Amino acid sequence: MADLSSTFMGLHLANPIILGSSGLSTTKDGVARAIKAGVGAIVLKSLFEEQLRAELKQANLDTDAHPEAAAFIEGQGMTEGTSEYLAHIKAAKAAANAAGTKAPVIASINGTGDPFWLEFASMVEGAGADALELNLGIVPSNPDLSASEIEEGLINLVSKVAKTVKIPVCAKLGASYTNIGNVAKRMAKAGIKGLTLFNRFYRMDIDLDNMSLASGPTRSSPEAYHESLRWISLLEGRVGADICSSGGVYDGLAALRLVAAGASAVQLCSAVYTKGFGVISSTIQEMNSWMDEHGVAKLGDIRGRLARRNSDKPELYGRLHYVKALTGQG
Repeated sequence: MADLSSTFMGLHLANPIILGSSGLSTTKDGVARAIKAGVGAIVLKSLFEEQLRAELKQANLDTDAHPEAAAFIEGQGMTEGTSEYLAHIKAAKAAANAAGTKAPVIASINGTGDPFWLEFASMVEGAGADALELNLGIVPSNPDLSASEIEEGLINLVSKVAKTVKIPVCAKLGASYTNIGNVAKRMAKAGIKGLTLFNRFYRMDIDLDNMSLASGPTRSSPEAYHESLRWISLLEGRVGADICSSGGVYDGLAALRLVAAGASAVQLCSAVYTKGFGVISSTIQEMNSWMDEHGVAKLGDIRGRLARRNSDKPELYGRLHYVKALTGQG
């Protein structure tokens, strides 16, 4: 059996498969099932600032008339919401220990950069999380806001969080940046140890019958990993941070392709929703089988082999394949 061990942000993983942040990791049972299936690490479901603030509406408080009371109640709501999340971190760590595994537990935050999040990052560390993923799914809906302003805001946020905690911090980015490589490199310089590519914005649709907004597809398709694969192969070893893929991985071969492109870890999420926790085991087994059949003793032997920086034909990672495809030469 091949050695599938990997290292991501300095964390040792028995294998590169990580359960991505989702409802699958919301409960102790979900965490336990993922660990039993052999997952290398777990990212707990993101705690959203909006979730906490929504709870405060139940108070029916006139915030204009009583701003000081609003501040007090908001603080109470934040405290109660974070307490549940911190308890879940401890429960997840306990489940991992009970199973005799050292699978790292990674907390996840999705917020706006409010000072509260810096405090919460410290709480997450104190609760025992092995690392922290910053889910930076910010939709740039204001046309008056420049790309540089958006990027500087994100760099400033990750820098503050990275300086607040000692555990490694990962940034989960979307693909909609003018130069994703530049943003990634600047984040690494700001203290980020890992990058997860890519976050997906909430996809919307239109309900014509009710003439209203509706939710679009919530899960990625098996073809979605190609976007991550391209950028991982372009950025591996060039930005100063480990890279984890996210989106579209449904089997072991897709996972191995991403590792060959340069990924240190591979997140599974939609595949687990679609096929159940057993897909984690089958993915790991398929990786093992392929490596045994091809005489690959350890995962590190193929990691980054097809990254751009290791290629003698770097032009293949740019426009050449695009041109060939459109001109019928591919």
